[in-house]
Amino acid sequence: MRKKISVFLFLFCLIYMQGNAQTDSITISGMVSNFEGHPVDGALVEIKHSNFKTAYETLTDENGQYSLKVSKGKYLALASLKMSEYPVAGSTLPKEEQRLEFWAWNLIAEEDMFLNIKYDRLEVYGVNVFRVQGAHPGFTIYCRPMSLTRGFSEPDKDLDFIDLCPPPEELEVNVKINGNPVKVNMKEKVKEYVSNGICYAYLLHVDLPSEKANKNYDIFHIEMTDLKNGDKGEAVYFKKKDDYE
Repeated sequence: MRKKISVFLFLFCLIYMQGNAQTDSITISGMVSNFEGHPVDGALVEIKHSNFKTAYETLTDENGQYSLKVSKGKYLALASLKMSEYPVAGSTLPKEEQRLEFWAWNLIAEEDMFLNIKYDRLEVYGVNVFRVQGAHPGFTIYCRPMSLTRGFSEPDKDLDFIDLCPPPEELEVNVKINGNPVKVNMKEKVKEYVSNGICYAYLLHVDLPSEKANKNYDIFHIEMTDLKNGDKGEAVYFKKKDDYE
């Protein structure tokens, strides 16, 4: 009798733990493509911890599809790129075929998520989104757009001294919040301090979304095009909603 009870308790605990494991994890899936909609096979999709170390990673299949099962929580970022396309010293890949990565920042993994990814030759890096209290209603977006073509345009210069960031009149910006387009009211190129000098970034101001999402966070899609050379890129940012009393 005791043996039967022990077996029953073991099975009960096993089922309970399996159920707990399922409720403590979610699946992030989607397709990686270029801006023409062509899927990218063998692209790395990687989720990073706050120390920039890899938490989870996978490769896309021949149709550009990926799927990652991850523990619920908040992660620094999700990045994606076919690593053979990344510009490195000594690369034999023609410059026009080299690419820069996609980033989704401040990744909030609370429920199953479908996230399609596009990347090309413009990287939208270091995205942060915030509201300036007491100012015009809207969101301020901080980011660094970096054009690969601009980087290749001055081969005799060290990359640290090349301005990869297009000027405002040559930068097209489109922003969506929770899938709905919002008006971009301002785009201002600014200097950012880095350890060996400065780099350039943008402050954007966009309207609040016309419709509120049912979730406790908003998802920002930021797409940019360098009008001088056609380089494109996008980034995503997850922002927890303010919970002031």
